[in-house]
Amino acid sequence: MAFSVRPLCALLLLAGGAARAAEMPPSLDDLAAKVLPAVVSIAAMAPAGDNNSSQGDNGDNGGGDSGGDNGDNGDNSGGDNGDNGGADNSALHATATAATPDNTAGTVVPPPKTVESLGSGFVFDPAGYILTNEHVVNNADTVIVTFPDGTVYTATIAGRDKSADLAVLKINAGHKLPYVQFGDSGKLRVGNWVLAVGNPFGLPGSSSAGIVSALHRDIGDTDFDDFIQTDAAINKGNSGGPLFNMAGEVIGVNSAIYAPSGTSDGVGFAIPSAMAEPVAEELAHNGSMTRGWLGLATQEVTPPIQAALSLPGTDGALIGSVSSGGPSDGTLHDGDVVTALAGVNVANPRALQIRTAEIPAGQKVSVEYWRDGSEAQAKITITVPPPALDETVTPPTPAPIALQGLGLSVAAKPAANGVSVVAATGPAGRAGIVPGDVIEQLDGQAVASAAELRERLKALAGQPPVFLISGNAADGTNPGPRWVPVQPAS
Repeated sequence: MAFSVRPLCALLLLAGGAARAAEMPPSLDDLAAKVLPAVVSIAAMAPAGDNNSSQGDNGDNGGGDSGGDNGDNGDNSGGDNGDNGGADNSALHATATAATPDNTAGTVVPPPKTVESLGSGFVFDPAGYILTNEHVVNNADTVIVTFPDGTVYTATIAGRDKSADLAVLKINAGHKLPYVQFGDSGKLRVGNWVLAVGNPFGLPGSSSAGIVSALHRDIGDTDFDDFIQTDAAINKGNSGGPLFNMAGEVIGVNSAIYAPSGTSDGVGFAIPSAMAEPVAEELAHNGSMTRGWLGLATQEVTPPIQAALSLPGTDGALIGSVSSGGPSDGTLHDGDVVTALAGVNVANPRALQIRTAEIPAGQKVSVEYWRDGSEAQAKITITVPPPALDETVTPPTPAPIALQGLGLSVAAKPAANGVSVVAATGPAGRAGIVPGDVIEQLDGQAVASAAELRERLKALAGQPPVFLISGNAADGTNPGPRWVPVQPAS
């Protein structure tokens, strides 16, 4: 009996070993060898008096010292000054001296001090265009790019986009350069393997591997935060470097870390290629990024709104109003729910804002939406937003009519686009309706007068109404038209 057990144990051990071998991560040696020649180290110098001590890549220092995701805001507060302790770069000028105007022997003027920001970047166009973070080269008057083979170039800044924290450098090598291509960050899934390459702590060509830890992170760092979170080691000096998928495509630009310890704690953030690629192309060819505008005011789809408008779910951005003469005018209507733009699904209003920001003005794109319980699709040409207009309005003097059970009083005289709210208490006040608001629609249907509104509320027989409201919100801001469900008093 004892004899028969031993082979079984051996088989079990072998099987366990085979299972563990199958679960090992893939070898990244070929991938690293393929992409490393296109990844560069960047040294950006600027006079110390230009406040650059607060403008380099200190975010890679672990701006998260203050705790929470917003700790990564430090990433925008500076370049990689942490890579050399933020010290001045006087050693670079150690041999420089300057005589006094009268050439008095033995009197010298010390060289001007500089601040050096160390970061990373990568060639995305063989003609010599390099993408990095804007905060790496912020205020720099000299930018030096070093390739893995030791070749050094002085670069010019072709364009910056502070809103996305991206910048494009240009070098003239006289020949085509090794480069890497962008991949589709929209195809990423949590758990995908990734490779980060860069110049941490001034150590060029450093690679670290990990997985995609989370997607669509908003850390309060840029106007369009939609970060890829990864546990691949990212440290001071990695800013601007590429995050690769297993095909060797750039799916992110490493930009920030959350690091209470001051170094990588396995929480790094990368700008997705969906944002980085169009910005890089615009900066390279036009010197700036002109973002598009849809001319829509949108809001979240809540469960009560979903039920009132017979929507299949709560995903999407509910349109409150369409700007007259804007790109969506005549195509989209208030009450439509945008679910995809240019082939990318839209989960909420912020996702629509970010997706719109990824599209340069002038492009014609597809938009998918729900209307009256059916799916529809149209083409819209994204345009440049118009100059800001003075939208201040003086609400009309109302003749109050009370709407029982809702705590609402409205003006008998119709407003230009609906019914004016004179007073809002009880359920209406708790829902965020305030005096001066205008009720434009009830459950997706326009209302023209207080009398019509009252009759249609009666027909609901106590069911919660959903109003389309325009005017100031309860906090005093004016977010534009918004859908507001109100639970009647019992």
